This record gives sequence, C-alpha cells and structure tokens, in this order.
Amino acid sequence: MTITQNETHENTLLPGAEIVVGIRSLLIWAVVAATLLAGFLRGSSGSCSGGVTGSGGFLDAEGRPTDAPPMCGSITMSANPLVYVAIALIVVLSLTRILRRADTIERALRILNNARMGIVVLTLVTFVVGYVAFATVRVDDWSSYSLLYPFPFATFDISTRTMGATG
Repeated sequence: MTITQNETHENTLLPGAEIVVGIRSLLIWAVVAATLLAGFLRGSSGSCSGGVTGSGGFLDAEGRPTDAPPMCGSITMSANPLVYVAIALIVVLSLTRILRRADTIERALRILNNARMGIVVLTLVTFVVGYVAFATVRVDDWSSYSLLYPFPFATFDISTRTMGATG
C-alpha cells in the first residue's frame, strides 16, 4: 500500500486540537497573572511619629518633648488571596461552560478568549486598585491613621509598636 501526499498531511492535528491549544493558553495566562500579582503587587511603608532628643528623651509628632515613647508602625500590602481564587474560578467555570454550551470549535474558542480577557482585566484592576489604595495611606500619628481598604483586591498588614520596642 502506498501513501499519497494528500493522505499524510490531511488530518495531521488531533480533532479538537484548537481547543486544547486555547486551554493551554488560558492556563498559561492564569499562571502568569498570579505570578505577576504575587511578585509585583507589594508595598510597604513604615515610620515613627516622633523621635529622640540629644539627651535621650523622646519627642512627639509635633517635636515637643514627652516622657512616653512615640508610636512607630508599618504597613505592608499584598494581593488578596480572593484574587487568586477568582482567577482559578474563571478557568474552571470557562472549562465547565465549554463542556456544557460549546457546540462548535469557534464557540469554545470564544469562551476561552473571554476567560483570558477576564483574567487580564482582573489582574490590571487589582494592580491599579492596590497601588491607588496604598498611595492614599495617610499616617499622621500611629494612634490614628486612615487608608482606603481595597477589598477584595489587596490586603494590608498593619503593625504598631512603641519606639525602641522590637517586633
């Protein structure tokens, strides 16, 4: 039996290979988005509301001598774990939707493209909201501070201590 050239190049791809390529692409975008969020959505700030005099005493936030040590604090921002859950849900729900509703390859690819765009938009919104929230942090005195809490995009870890205290 001889094989003609038409028979060798015809149907060389697995049936549904376009969908497998689309799913692989969606998974790569999800992993890259989660990695970017974990690596680059970070911020930290710390300061003390006051200081130390030359004679070893303490100063308050206005520069007046005081007996009590001033408050120091730090704020650390990172991506909220709910963002990672949302990325995973986008992937799982899009695959479920393909299995239930996609009757053509084009429809399945459209669902995958929409899911990919959803991941991109969620990642970009998380970056913008997180950094805007971090930029709005105002600390005049660590006994009272204000911040725009960007739930569910980012989380803040706030810690306060007296000057000279470790931890």
